[in-house]
Amino acid sequence: MGEQENTIRIAVVEEQIKGMREQQRSHNQSTQRRFDDIDSKMDELIAIINRGRGAYAASLVLAGLIGGFVIKLGSMLGNFFSR
Repeated sequence: MGEQENTIRIAVVEEQIKGMREQQRSHNQSTQRRFDDIDSKMDELIAIINRGRGAYAASLVLAGLIGGFVIKLGSMLGNFFSR
């Protein structure tokens, strides 16, 4: 009777181990999908940041040009009225 009980216990433990391994596989696949999703979101975020940097640089150049024009115009008007 003891051998039969042990055989049943071993079979139960083996089934539990199989179930746990399947859970681990499922969790691993789920986690891998999440990491892949995070990678794609990071790539999108980096692309947005790079576009933002380009827009920022363009706005600085434009502000410099406008500032230079205003200074030049002020200088010309100052020379005109000082005569």
